[in-house]
Amino acid sequence: MTRLPKHLEPGTLGAGDTAGGTPTWEKLVPDDPRVHALLEELLASGATPEAVCSSCVELLPVVRERWRQVVRARAELDAMFPPETDSSSDGSPSATEDTPLPAIPGYEVESVLGAGGMGVVFKARHLRLNRVVALKMALSGAYAGAHERERFHREAEAVAALRHANVVQVHDVGDSAGRPYFTMEYVEGGSLAQKLAGAPLPAREAATLLALLADAVSAAHHAGIIHRDLKPANVLLTADGVPKVSDFGLARRLGGEAGLTRTGAAVGTPCYMAPEQARGGTGGVGPPADVYALGAILYELLTGRPPFRAESAAETVHQLLTQDPVPPSRLNGKVPRDLETICLKCLGKEPRTRYATAAALADDLNRFLRGEAIAARPEGLVARLMRRVRRRPALSAAVTVSLALALTLTGGGLWYFSDRAATARAAEKDLQEMNEGLEASDWPKAVAARNRAEGRLGDGGPAELRHLVDEGTRDLALADRLEKIRLAEAGTVGGVVGSSGAAYAEAFGHADLGTADEDPDVVAARVKGSHIRNALVAALDHWSVCTRDERQKRWVLKVARGADPDATGWRDRARDPDIRLNQAAVAELVRSAPVKDTPVSLLHAVEASWHSATHALHLDFLKRILREHPDDFWNNHRIGNLLFDAGRAGEAVGFFQAAVALRPKSAMAHNNLARLLQEVARPEDALGHYRRAVELDPGGAMFQSNLARALSRQNRHDEAVGLLERAVLAIPDSALLHSDLGRCLERQGRPEAAVAPHARAVGLDPTRTEYQAALRECLLRLGRTEQARVAWQAALAASPPEHAAWYGYAELCLFLGNESEYLRQRQQLLARFGASADPPVAERTSRTCLLFPATGEELAKARALSDRALAVDRSKNLGVYPYYLFPRGLAEFRQGEFERAIATMRGDASRVLGPAPRLVLAMALYKTGQEPEARRTLAAAIVSHDWRAVRAVDQDAWIYHVLRREAHRLILPNLPAFLAGKHQPQDNDERLALVGECQFTNRTVALARLYADAFAADPKLADDTRLRHRWQAARAAALAGCGRGEGATGLTQQEREKWRSQARLWLRADLTQWSRILDTSSGVGNRDAVQFLLTECQTEPDLVGLREPAEMEKLSAEERKDCLALWDEVRSLLKRVEGIKSK
Repeated sequence: MTRLPKHLEPGTLGAGDTAGGTPTWEKLVPDDPRVHALLEELLASGATPEAVCSSCVELLPVVRERWRQVVRARAELDAMFPPETDSSSDGSPSATEDTPLPAIPGYEVESVLGAGGMGVVFKARHLRLNRVVALKMALSGAYAGAHERERFHREAEAVAALRHANVVQVHDVGDSAGRPYFTMEYVEGGSLAQKLAGAPLPAREAATLLALLADAVSAAHHAGIIHRDLKPANVLLTADGVPKVSDFGLARRLGGEAGLTRTGAAVGTPCYMAPEQARGGTGGVGPPADVYALGAILYELLTGRPPFRAESAAETVHQLLTQDPVPPSRLNGKVPRDLETICLKCLGKEPRTRYATAAALADDLNRFLRGEAIAARPEGLVARLMRRVRRRPALSAAVTVSLALALTLTGGGLWYFSDRAATARAAEKDLQEMNEGLEASDWPKAVAARNRAEGRLGDGGPAELRHLVDEGTRDLALADRLEKIRLAEAGTVGGVVGSSGAAYAEAFGHADLGTADEDPDVVAARVKGSHIRNALVAALDHWSVCTRDERQKRWVLKVARGADPDATGWRDRARDPDIRLNQAAVAELVRSAPVKDTPVSLLHAVEASWHSATHALHLDFLKRILREHPDDFWNNHRIGNLLFDAGRAGEAVGFFQAAVALRPKSAMAHNNLARLLQEVARPEDALGHYRRAVELDPGGAMFQSNLARALSRQNRHDEAVGLLERAVLAIPDSALLHSDLGRCLERQGRPEAAVAPHARAVGLDPTRTEYQAALRECLLRLGRTEQARVAWQAALAASPPEHAAWYGYAELCLFLGNESEYLRQRQQLLARFGASADPPVAERTSRTCLLFPATGEELAKARALSDRALAVDRSKNLGVYPYYLFPRGLAEFRQGEFERAIATMRGDASRVLGPAPRLVLAMALYKTGQEPEARRTLAAAIVSHDWRAVRAVDQDAWIYHVLRREAHRLILPNLPAFLAGKHQPQDNDERLALVGECQFTNRTVALARLYADAFAADPKLADDTRLRHRWQAARAAALAGCGRGEGATGLTQQEREKWRSQARLWLRADLTQWSRILDTSSGVGNRDAVQFLLTECQTEPDLVGLREPAEMEKLSAEERKDCLALWDEVRSLLKRVEGIKSK
């Protein structure tokens, strides 16, 4: 049985008591042996104080207070030495298996993930979002004091303050039954401790992983947070191996929150805590302690064990304070010297000897990964001895004096023997290693060796060695240039962004390797004699695929054959231009490819030339390559691209993650991975990689654009706008960024501010139709239609060849009443596209040219275009065929074939283009003398569409308005008199047909009167739930009653009050009807529809005058009361709908 700590036994001063006096209940209940027994029972059973005191309630106050002290003390002990996760567990059941699953509102708790001193972590599911989360709940529960609750909430706040791809993110914070909890993202791959299980990782993998952790810790430090308990058990791994720092239970803010752990207490885990943590004291633990812990993690990644570990925590701390760690290379001979230096610098006993920041550590690790010279230097012998003297002066003094004397006596000789000759020999060895790296395309090795040689030689050294350094520098620069060309060709996921042929030609010419005008054998000899021959041959192989110049392609392939001769013959055949043109021969090359012994660049060139193969065959070949070359960046990238193209984004993610792991400094790789993560609904992870791409290449406009678009997709428009505003300052000539800024400003609700960046994008790149369209649409949404037309006209002055650039401009001109410009455009369209055989282009051009009456040659050309579109196979174009029928019916109408037009517009054409077919049908009926039917058809067409001017923002809407006006002029000759107030409609067909003109011209009073008269003539009309006449009437009446719209300003106060009252009556009638629908229908669709209508009531701008408090203040007290009652009725009915749906 667990014993109580001595200081908590009955009769002693508890941790939470004060020395100034004994609590009243202690005086009333003297030391009672039963209290001790009850506390023992609490520890053993996990019950509550109320439960164990059920037979002796008089002791409950004493037991409850003592139990609080136990909980507090246990938390303090866990803070000092948190329990270690045993990664070598034998799999026996843990105590967490007996932990009851709590009931948390809004969550389904599924299982226990783990437990610590402060809390238990459960796997749970957020019910509304259907999202799996990790839910951490305070262990102390209702008996946690302010101290424990503060520590628990501090952890939630610490993590919530951080937004980093390598930090576990907090989703929610709450309290359930007195137990505080918070939820985090669920990280399914286990911990780093479980992954290691005592076995080291390869050096590069270890360095890459720790660089990510150091970057995350640096972000925490920038946010003012120190973790103080970094260790492998607190690093979680996603399913694809991405590390995430977790468990900020011991974190504290810089310069704040003192007193949340005992003053002078050591907090952390002994194997990973810094010496200053182990010593305790009041000096405070800062960011260097986290740097030490990162070094300890790196040590374990490299050796399989932490730097110090003994039988007990006390012995471990003693080792930590008195001994140096064993160099990692002694435990693992594969540890590179530079990585060992980085690790040991982190583990310095004094904070000043470590890296100044976690960011500096991350930078040095990345320098190591790139093969550059690291900033850290191994500790020298004298420094090491001096440190030992300070730590153990009596033991080391004599040795130090002797060594100093020896160094004094022999210093001159040592200096002599380490002079120039030794430096030159070392530099020569470095340069030999550099050339080995160049020949193997091992760029990190070559760069590191070149840097070492350059550092040794300084500004001097033998001329021949200086020449070799310069030659290596040129070779590395050329290799980097060639790699960037291919990365640029990779562009974005799923596509290629242009030819690299010209770029390769320029690179080879600049390096004096040769041009396509030179003898390929001479150029091949130069390539063959280069230290970077393999990289040059790989570039030639890729160049042969991406060039569009057949003559250049043959020259490139001949150079490659000469530079990389092949005794077996396969590589020569693969570089034969005639074989490349023969698909059967290419398929045979694929079948017989000696994948293991062939450069991947050539295998890819053959695969790219295999045009007749299916996706599956391409993937099979690439996976054959993968089995032999698993670490090839380009092969992983290519497989990911193919899977994405095939709609298998989920599978593609793994290959792009491998590409990022192989090239962690490639902005393009991070960008493409982010694109895939977005496709598979992992937006936060995608954002992390987009951000990394921007960090790696802040001058890349595409990366800035993609990050901003990802933020905007998450409705984080403010962040997106801020990012783009900074980006356009840094990259002012990027049309892409200016256009994106305009779009994000619109989404932010600032359309006026969006006009300038849209216009700037068009000015920077007037050839891009999408930028022109964005500017035009922005102006149209602002109601600045004439400005939009002028901007469009300016864009067309460049005579763009594609029909999409012209589509809609003529319609806009006619919509604006500019008939002369329309007629000019009609001539241009027929001249440019009149002979088009492309069905969509023929259909759209025909429709545009028939919107206004035409004669002679123009009418014949337009009809011919319509017939050409209809010549397609109907069975293969079922979805678009009705669109092709509409211009046929319009052409028949223009040619006077009214009966045919009637048949066409009553057929399949009636299913497309909204009210347009019925408008043409109405006119054709009128022309054949069927006036009543024509008026009914016109009315039906009008009430089926929203004719408000704010809705007329695209070519379809402009078409509808153009045809509506023509139909009105033909069928409603009294329209001008009605608008002048000199004519009253005679029946409902005429009333409803006039609704469109009133909506478009915002004649709210006339519109409300039309509806009132129509309802009086036919009460059933108001109950039409499909066309919603009463809803339209209520909106018009509300606007008129608030003095808004044409004719409303002249109303008297009494008339306005009448219309507001009528609007409320109509709205209440709708509420009654919707309530009746709920009573009589159990269909989910009807409930959803009612919910939508009620929500629309609460947000409709036309009802602001009856809904918003500031507007209602203008009304009388009685009317304001009625308005409030109306909205109470809306909310009540909405609540009823939500209640029904939740059952």
